[in-house]
Amino acid sequence: MIALMPAPAVPATDAPALAILRSLRRILRRVELSSAALEQAHAITQPQLVCLRAITACGRCTQSDLSREVHLTASTLVGVIDRLEAKGLVTRTRDQDDRRRVFLAPTAAGLRKAEVAPEPLHQRVSQALGELPLAEQRRIERALSRLVSLLEAENEEDQPMLASGPIPKPQDLEGQGR
Repeated sequence: MIALMPAPAVPATDAPALAILRSLRRILRRVELSSAALEQAHAITQPQLVCLRAITACGRCTQSDLSREVHLTASTLVGVIDRLEAKGLVTRTRDQDDRRRVFLAPTAAGLRKAEVAPEPLHQRVSQALGELPLAEQRRIERALSRLVSLLEAENEEDQPMLASGPIPKPQDLEGQGR
């Protein structure tokens, strides 16, 4: 017979920290599950969907216009657009007057994908946060900013969307100042 040991008592001072860590884990898990479900059901990632919807909304735009609209760096955007183009969801066309400019436009398949895919998680969260009183939004922002500081993550690249992806190996980060 196996004797079950009772769980060690949690000091009252640790209870808030544990609750915060549990909440953080639930948030991370929700982001992971949302990203996986979107990829499995629609064969598209959150950043790809955000870009595809922005391209669909404008009809035709440049990569710099798209970068400003979705708040992604040009280097991040290139990879996203490459994958959308490889999937046949967008086209790139050089400007006839200025060959340096490249226009992005959705394909028919891209228009369909943008229409049927669910709203990205970060947009649903943003909408829900927008419905909170401004004072509560500011309290949440301050608390999360403090948590970022505690995690020493102030210099991490930030993207205004909730998405998960592969975690780079330490050797892949060499020379990036991390």
